[in-house]
Amino acid sequence: MLTQHRTSTPRRGRLILGAALATSVAAALVGCSSGDPLGADSGAPADTTSITIGSQGFAESEILAQIYGQVLAANGYTVDYNPGIGSREAFIPGLQDGSIDMIPEYSGNLLQFLDSSATASTSEEIKEALPTALEPEGLTVLDAAPAENADSLVVTPEFAAANNLVTIADLAPIASTITLGANTEFQIRPYGESGLESVYGVTGYTFKAIDDFGGPGTLSDLLSGAIQVADIYTTTPSIKQNNLVILEDPENLIAAQNVVPLLNSDFSSDKLAALLNPVSAKLTTDGVLDLNEQSNSDAKPSPEKLATEWLTANGFL
Repeated sequence: MLTQHRTSTPRRGRLILGAALATSVAAALVGCSSGDPLGADSGAPADTTSITIGSQGFAESEILAQIYGQVLAANGYTVDYNPGIGSREAFIPGLQDGSIDMIPEYSGNLLQFLDSSATASTSEEIKEALPTALEPEGLTVLDAAPAENADSLVVTPEFAAANNLVTIADLAPIASTITLGANTEFQIRPYGESGLESVYGVTGYTFKAIDDFGGPGTLSDLLSGAIQVADIYTTTPSIKQNNLVILEDPENLIAAQNVVPLLNSDFSSDKLAALLNPVSAKLTTDGVLDLNEQSNSDAKPSPEKLATEWLTANGFL
């Protein structure tokens, strides 16, 4: 179970306490004035106004968590944050056991994590397939953002030129000579070892686990030659800053990865959707890349500050 960062009574406890108080109040009202219409509402469920928002172990996820959280805080919610949770293997159980209520997610990888046989690859196909995969898990999503941050296999421009690399398929003839660096779970993802072999014939490479979500350690190993291919997210500033080459994926091995709020189904509500869907609609890939570049600058503003500035500029605060 993930660490619970709420300082108030847990949600389930609040609901039980609220129900008990409501019953007591109703009984008192009946005792004082039989037939009081207030008594008719005593059994209504309490409004959930406290939320814990998780984030994965990289800056973009923390910024997105702050963007969604600050909008909720400005509209009457008590918001706690649980940052740095890590991969889906950790935060999916956290959503299910109530350690967190919501986390910013990426649509394609979420679908493939829940259903390894899923073949949906476009944004629309994934949108249609997700509810069926999520429902048995007790999870749901709100509207997806236009912003997309997909895994990508990247190489240095020098390595691309020396080996005539344009697409992922071009790795096949040299696969036995390369080391690919990525998070540990890359190998078991549909676009990892099995997908690279079945779709592009890329097999026999050496794998190096670098668990920083395509961050500084991955970049350092790529630039030094310790690895020749890296899995780095497409909105990572280091790609542009170092002129890295993203290998094309003409067979759509790597599915669309739109930003989407992922929730425990019990926590989802029309109110939450009405507040957060307009925020997602404003999030673009270029906008997220700009936030990441600011986060990676010498000033290193906090995710909280970046989120506040973005929300203010876009009219949400």
